Amino acid sequence: MFKFATYLSKMFISTWLIVVFGFLILIGLLDSLANGGDIVASGEGFPGTFKYMYLRAPVIFDRIFVFTLVVAILLTYVKLIRQHELVALLGLGISVPKQIMLLTPSVVGAAFLSVTFIDIAMAPAVRSLQTWGIGEYKIKNITAENPLWLEDNGRIIKANTRYNYNTLGNIEIFERNNTGEVKSVIWAARATYMNENWRLDGVRTITVEGSNGESRNVEDPVESYMWITQQTPKSIARLAAEPRDLSLAEMRTFSQRGNSGSKPRFAYSFWHAHRMTRPLAALILLLCCAGLMQRTGREDTGDKALILGITLGFIFLIIDGAMATFAASGGLSVLPAIAMPLFVFALLGSFLVIRTESL
Repeated sequence: MFKFATYLSKMFISTWLIVVFGFLILIGLLDSLANGGDIVASGEGFPGTFKYMYLRAPVIFDRIFVFTLVVAILLTYVKLIRQHELVALLGLGISVPKQIMLLTPSVVGAAFLSVTFIDIAMAPAVRSLQTWGIGEYKIKNITAENPLWLEDNGRIIKANTRYNYNTLGNIEIFERNNTGEVKSVIWAARATYMNENWRLDGVRTITVEGSNGESRNVEDPVESYMWITQQTPKSIARLAAEPRDLSLAEMRTFSQRGNSGSKPRFAYSFWHAHRMTRPLAALILLLCCAGLMQRTGREDTGDKALILGITLGFIFLIIDGAMATFAASGGLSVLPAIAMPLFVFALLGSFLVIRTESL
């Protein structure tokens, strides 16, 4: 049994690595071509294409790795069918549940490795893309249309622009009293991080406390003003990033009450739970694929089952993506959004496996 497990695992892992490499190259090339104008305009030239593909690889891998596992499982079975090895395995008493058991360590292990790689590589890559301000990160970065709001030591901060990694622009700081009412507003044209604090330039202030509706004059601008805070360029980058582009530790921090980032707390909770459950999703999809690919006809090539399996993988991604959209926007709580696709496909996989045992 160990030899069978080793043989199937080697076949699956080699197939999966080839599939991942092919998907990353194909999608990376299409992505870089779509943003070729921005890459050239950034001054990076032709080498910037490879830099962009390198930085985008962890993000793309995060979006597709579950589907690559499905494709690799299906292709593994196609090889077994075409080489008539599946018939031999069944003849030796290795039923579908035993096949699943033999493939589980490699499939779930690949899923765990994928989650670990994403957790380590994606957050730094996204911060680099934010600094570069290329492609979709021009929109997802801090802009007038997508400003960054945060609470800092009782103050409300609004940043409307991000010039580079260490510089913010068009800052508004709302100072509040103990009851939460705004007592003064500070405007700054630019905020530059230096000496572990932010220096504000082009500062104007206005005091509104106790005005009772009467007009107040904006005070004369001063040369500079120090914004004393624990926020750093790295923490600002985390706040500006999409929840799913963060590491698990960052998601967990922002999902705690009182520590929310630029998105609601439940968005970080959902994406934390979503990433943690991907190995379970891989196991459930293995159940579906193994039950679907039991083709032992003399001239059966597994092509039709392969197409059905890929379609099944797409359906899972569509349902999972819809649940993610609802949960991240607050339309659905975290547990049902995570559990529904897994439960439905677990039932489907169980049905397919039981059906093979009754044939």
